[in-house]
Amino acid sequence: MEKKKLRILILGSILIIGLALGVYQAIRVNNRESDAIKFKTEYESINGQENSSNKNYAILDINKDNPMIYADYDKVFEVLNGTGIIFFGFKECPWCRTAIPVLLEAAKEIGIDKIYYLNNLDSRDVKKLENGQIITEKEGTSEYYKLLDKLGTEYTEEYTGLDDASIRRLYFPTVLVVKDGKIISSIVGTVDSQTDPYVSLTESQKNELKNNYIENMKKTLLCDQSC
Repeated sequence: MEKKKLRILILGSILIIGLALGVYQAIRVNNRESDAIKFKTEYESINGQENSSNKNYAILDINKDNPMIYADYDKVFEVLNGTGIIFFGFKECPWCRTAIPVLLEAAKEIGIDKIYYLNNLDSRDVKKLENGQIITEKEGTSEYYKLLDKLGTEYTEEYTGLDDASIRRLYFPTVLVVKDGKIISSIVGTVDSQTDPYVSLTESQKNELKNNYIENMKKTLLCDQSC
């Protein structure tokens, strides 16, 4: 009788654990699907609209099964200490809108199923050079400055227009590729030959950018499931 009760207890425990894991997995899948649709909706919401420069935003058609996952600074720092891909940008950024379709195509081609997305436009500092003096019009957040310190001079750009190479900035779009806590690459902008983000990439430019994404993102694939 005692053995029978023990078997029932064990089977019941296994069933409960199995149900809990199933629910957890369903929640994870649902959250990822929600992020993908949210990203699609966000970037397509200004398709063709005219901006303050009298330019029209590129029309994007983003797959609802895209790999974009919304992240905060805590998640970004977690990825920077592990393995993954981070995309910094915002929907009104014309360079970002040029890069996104190519990035997603490259990710799909090599089976990348997670790209962490952070719009940290509002957390950056704003500076200008006035009469030879650098004026800070808006301070950045502590998380933003922490990110700049983490990336260092190798993976950030000089703040243009200040004539001071020691002052760094994160420009958009930036794609960081990280493997085992080491930054493999920081891909900023699109391709050097593109000078106007409102002019579509040529096939040659698109292939150049896609190959750059693929070459670097592939290096994150040889990792365990915790990636």
